[in-house]
Amino acid sequence: MPSSPLPSAPLLGAALLGALAGGLLAPPAAAQPAGVDAQALLVAPPGSEQELKATASLPVTALPAAPSQPVRRGELLVAVDVSKLEKELAEVRKNLERTQDEKRERTTGLEVTRVGAGSSQTTTRQPPGGGRMAELQQEETSAMSELMELQTRLTTAPLFAPADGYVVRHLYAVGATAKKRKPLLVFVEARKTVLETTVPADQAGAFAAGAGVRVASMIDPAQVFLGRVESATPVGQTVALRIRPDELPFLTLGTATPVTISAVR
Repeated sequence: MPSSPLPSAPLLGAALLGALAGGLLAPPAAAQPAGVDAQALLVAPPGSEQELKATASLPVTALPAAPSQPVRRGELLVAVDVSKLEKELAEVRKNLERTQDEKRERTTGLEVTRVGAGSSQTTTRQPPGGGRMAELQQEETSAMSELMELQTRLTTAPLFAPADGYVVRHLYAVGATAKKRKPLLVFVEARKTVLETTVPADQAGAFAAGAGVRVASMIDPAQVFLGRVESATPVGQTVALRIRPDELPFLTLGTATPVTISAVR
């Protein structure tokens, strides 16, 4: 039997292109940049810390946020005993209600005063005891202002994280009485921290200043955050990197941690 002729080169090329288009043969995946393992230290640079102050003089009842551990914006940092404020608020409300009740009673008992004679006579209605009504109006205004102030103090008395970040240190222990307008703790926002590390010079090519990076835990690779290289400084056979986080790191502030750093393209 005569053998079948081999397909020509153009036919083979067309068949290969058809296979690629149909997904039968996938092109090789682009190589991902290899990660570099390193010991990294998250620090709060000088000038990055801020003091968060107490809004009222109240006893500290709990410190749920441990120093150097990451916290999310809105998390409770310091709990205080607000029973004193609640008592003051109840008393102000009681006084306000009493003032408003008296004002209502006097307003409903209007006196009639007629001025003039004959067809030119006019009639006016006015609350009795005009001086007392003025006092009641002033008392009501003052009580409402005090009520709003106490409600604000009650809401702001517990201290919450103003942003993603870290408690650097607490300034009051549980049981101590925090002083109004005095610092309660020292805080640093995550975006103001810096990750310091060194990598071998021959593996640092992708980590130029401004480059985006992905930092993952070597202990738990699911823990990841993104950042950007702030500076890359050659030091002998290594390159010292300073990385500014773009989001809250999983790291403990001030504790060296093994991580894998890779470039983000």
